[in-house]
Amino acid sequence: MRIAYWIPIAMLALVLAVVGFRYGLIRQGITETDVITLYAQKYLGDHADSGALGSAQISDCAARPAERGHLWTWLVVTCRPEGHTDAGSFRYRINWLGGLIEYIAPGEGAPRAPQT
Repeated sequence: MRIAYWIPIAMLALVLAVVGFRYGLIRQGITETDVITLYAQKYLGDHADSGALGSAQISDCAARPAERGHLWTWLVVTCRPEGHTDAGSFRYRINWLGGLIEYIAPGEGAPRAPQT
C-alpha cells in the first residue's frame, strides 16, 4: 500500500534522468568553434538586413566567455566590421546549448534634436 506513494516520485526521477541524459548528449556535440561559426554566419545576414555601412566578413567576429553573474550565458559573440567602433557592433549572447539568449543590434547613435 505504501509503495503507491513512491510511484509518482519514481516516475518524476525517471523523467528527469531522461531529460538530463538527452541534454547531456546535445551539449557533448557542441564546440565553441561551431557556435562562433554559426553566429558569424548569422551576422552576415543580419549585417545585410540592417543596411549598415562596410562589408561584413566572418573574420569580423570574436567570442569571449560570459562575465560573472550571467549564469545561463556561455559565450558572447561580438561582430564588428573593420574600422567601426563598439557602437557599430552586433552582439549575440549564447546559452550552454548553443541557443541565442539575446541579440543586440548596433545603436542608431545619439537621438536627433526635435524639429520645430
